Amino acid sequence: MTDNDPHLANGLLPGIFTGLGATLVGAAAYGALIGFSGYEIGFAAIGVGLLVGLAMMAVRPTSPVLPPLAALFSLIGAALGQVAGYVIVWVRASGDDYGSALTQVLNTFPEDLRRDPKSLLFWAIAAYAGFGFVSRRVKAAREAHAASSVPQPGEADHVDYFAPRKQP
Repeated sequence: MTDNDPHLANGLLPGIFTGLGATLVGAAAYGALIGFSGYEIGFAAIGVGLLVGLAMMAVRPTSPVLPPLAALFSLIGAALGQVAGYVIVWVRASGDDYGSALTQVLNTFPEDLRRDPKSLLFWAIAAYAGFGFVSRRVKAAREAHAASSVPQPGEADHVDYFAPRKQP
């Protein structure tokens, strides 16, 4: 990629990679919190969304593709964190290995969500948080770029469009 690559200039690729990294870090932290405390704390899922949003904001994105991706990454991070936490709880309670615990958790996970849909609410709030942070940053960057590209009074030569032109 060159220095004038449009994907780097609008922060698309750095935003995607940063968002994916923050998704994995947030999911691991949320999973560890659930796994070692034994409690599912919904506000920590929102923290995953905040982490993803702040990380993606840090690359100063201008691509309009990044806010929906931030929401998706936040949603995925919260879900992965919850699954990871349940796996840790299962392993600690039963003594099974992580592979069989993951299989058991994935088999029962949809039923757990049906019984207690509060998790979906926190996932949605996490997605909104990730989307909101990145969307505000993209909007501000685009407005700043548009304002800087419009000539200000006194910057451009004055052209009188109503004066008669000289014929050659």
